[in-house]
Amino acid sequence: MKKFTKKIKESSIWLISIFISVVTIFFFIYLPFQINLFPKGAVKKIYYVDNISPAHLKIIEKFNKKYKGEIEVVPVNLPFYHFTTNDRKAILTRSLRNRSDGIDIFAVDLIWIPRFAKWGFAMDDYFDKNELSKINKMALEACYQNDSLVASPLFLDIGVLYYRKDLINKLPDGKKIEKKIQNSLTWDEFISLGKRFSNYPNPFYVFQGGEFEGMLCNYHEMLTSEEIKKIFYSNTIDLTLPASKRALQQMVDFIYKYNFTPSDVTRLDEFLSYLYANEHNAIFLRGWIGFHKQYKHFLKDTSNIINFAIAPLPHNRGSSSSGVFGGWCLMISKYSNSKEEAIKFIKFMLEKENQKILYEEGGVIPINEEIYRDTLYLRKHEELLQIKNLLNWGKHRPFLENYTRISEIMSRHFYKALKNEITVDNALVAATIQINNERGIVKK
Repeated sequence: MKKFTKKIKESSIWLISIFISVVTIFFFIYLPFQINLFPKGAVKKIYYVDNISPAHLKIIEKFNKKYKGEIEVVPVNLPFYHFTTNDRKAILTRSLRNRSDGIDIFAVDLIWIPRFAKWGFAMDDYFDKNELSKINKMALEACYQNDSLVASPLFLDIGVLYYRKDLINKLPDGKKIEKKIQNSLTWDEFISLGKRFSNYPNPFYVFQGGEFEGMLCNYHEMLTSEEIKKIFYSNTIDLTLPASKRALQQMVDFIYKYNFTPSDVTRLDEFLSYLYANEHNAIFLRGWIGFHKQYKHFLKDTSNIINFAIAPLPHNRGSSSSGVFGGWCLMISKYSNSKEEAIKFIKFMLEKENQKILYEEGGVIPINEEIYRDTLYLRKHEELLQIKNLLNWGKHRPFLENYTRISEIMSRHFYKALKNEITVDNALVAATIQINNERGIVKK
């Protein structure tokens, strides 16, 4: 991949001259020739970059049918099973830096919004108070940058604990334990439970330990909201604080001290972790809501799916938060020539019936609040009430303009600690020094 990227960069001059601003791997593979070689006609084409699921395609088809002869959404797929979130971020960044008009709408992880805001089109004038009131507030608050609406939520997500009901209920007090799990164990209680499975031949707990932002979600979930503020919102970011050390040390200890987690997790992203947990009969899995719907067709054996249940992640004693918020938002490139048409499509995606499609076929959390007021729909999908309650356990990661760069540095050093190549202390010190040096701040 790195060699291929380098080759593309070296060829950028002639690619720009022929394909205008198509300089990234993504555009070279997925959009060759078609963006700028076709003459403009009456139909406005909107190029939409996302992990295009069957649910997305269904909604796109509805939109294109509704606006036939006027607007056509052209989906450009960056599937999670081929591209990590870091890959997607890099691809979008390269294209937008080059002022490409080949992207109209692009999906971003909500934590990327401060990073991409400078390339986004402000949508404040296009959404009235009534429209905004229908959007989940926890998702919407992530979409503002400097009091300007630069993104629109598409769906929300939250880190949750998947557990095997059948394996938990084999314990003599399984029912009692499951009730505690449903109300969120403390991390101490979680560790005590893990020791009761010391003779279990398969993993007790699987999390994402690869070198990417998903691994850091696990780290943030072991901190309280107050601890996150102390670490990241001071003038100097200090990853060496006791709470930060406790969080990373616990992740390392799950692998090497308690033997709850196989060292294989250091090669797992979200997609691979779901497959790994299913294949190896893990008792617990840290994941996002809906993986059993999104990735079911990738599993060789789906018989265990029915035994997976979801609960809040464990929390620190005295804290009322556990999982971090995830989810994806839609932004419009400020270089797009079809901004008003892009607005129409975004609003279409937010409509109640289309949000239902994303939930039923894509397994993601709807952000249209009208759905949660639809009693008939909730009777059909009672699990949405549980999901709504799970959101109460959520917290945001740090909303910093340079968070994505901070994340890259943390991931690199934390990964070495998870691989047992350096100590936790060394990882935290090295990451702290590099982050603050790049920000022009010397830690005292």
